[in-house]
Amino acid sequence: MLVGGGGMVGAALALGLSRQGWQVGLVEAGNGAALQQAPAPAHGVDDFEARVSALSVASQRLLEALEVWSQVLAGRHCPYQQMVVWDGDGTGRIQFDAAELQAPALGTIVENRNLVRALFLALDASPVEVLDGVQVTGWWQDGERRGIELADGGRIGAELVVAADGANSRLRQWVGLPTREWDYDQQAIVCTVQTSQSHDFTAWQRFSPTGPLAFLPLLPESGAEHFCSIVWSQDTAEARRLMALDDAAFSAELGAAIEQQLGPVRSVSGRTVFPLRQRHAKDYVAPGFALVGDAAHAIHPLAGQGANLGFSDVRALLDELQRARASALSPAEPLVLERYQRRRKAENLAMMAAMDGFKHLFGRDELPVRWLRNTGLRWLNGLGPIKHRIAAEAMGLPR
Repeated sequence: MLVGGGGMVGAALALGLSRQGWQVGLVEAGNGAALQQAPAPAHGVDDFEARVSALSVASQRLLEALEVWSQVLAGRHCPYQQMVVWDGDGTGRIQFDAAELQAPALGTIVENRNLVRALFLALDASPVEVLDGVQVTGWWQDGERRGIELADGGRIGAELVVAADGANSRLRQWVGLPTREWDYDQQAIVCTVQTSQSHDFTAWQRFSPTGPLAFLPLLPESGAEHFCSIVWSQDTAEARRLMALDDAAFSAELGAAIEQQLGPVRSVSGRTVFPLRQRHAKDYVAPGFALVGDAAHAIHPLAGQGANLGFSDVRALLDELQRARASALSPAEPLVLERYQRRRKAENLAMMAAMDGFKHLFGRDELPVRWLRNTGLRWLNGLGPIKHRIAAEAMGLPR
């Protein structure tokens, strides 16, 4: 089998397939060897990677099964015990607490590079053939045989090729799997900040009509509790204005936007911005081909579920391929791939619809809508069993 794309989802899938006994190749266009280098200790905002993932308990269990979670915990990570979400245009607020669920944490914030590093260290000790720094330039099919074309003119064939090459997946395009997508006309600003007050191991999220702002807690080697990764989704024009500000002015507006929950913002790293689009493949599979992660679905970052949905894809595909192996079926057997698609498509669509609904709900500024959503948040915050069920679902805990 062949996995295209060596990000966290593709690397986890390749490792899992190898553990099941399949012969696996992983094609990575970047420098996989560099990914294995340990990051320098973090002393300031510029020492963290701006892109992080909020890993659910279910994702952690997958990584435990792959025997890489201990390596993740050996690097920088920050478990968070609470999540606070509120409406910036009202008084509605809801708070989730791991203690109420009798769990050690709601999830764990991990820098993406540290997670990929842990996976690549495990791949290096596995039978997976990692094709490092290899550019894929096309897709070929000759009867029942299929595979990828490389920049050097070479070809690689496999019974099953899995695309894990991101939201703009070239493999998905070459195979001809269409997508439904729409542009939010918003951009997400991502950076690391240092705050005056402790983040208290809490994920903070404030909604406004122009977009949500999230402060996700980080923990450097020193144990200082004053660093956060922020994701600030804003209408495109407003995002451009914010990006044009100097650091002092941006920090001041950022502190005001989070209502000074963590005190003044002391420092801010270099900022990155990316456009927000929702994208979903109409089909996840084709003959001898499957999509996982962002190649199949790209979601609004307001709930921080992108990485977790990708790992859920990995878990489902591994389950179906393990069943196929036990039944001596080809990994490209149509019934096997169709079962994978059925398992994942409905859940991913439901999550995408929910996030789209939240985005539009909090984007409405009419007084009756504001009253309803603030009343709803306060009402839900007082309903322990329902609130706990929502938190358990987000954590990936069994029903």
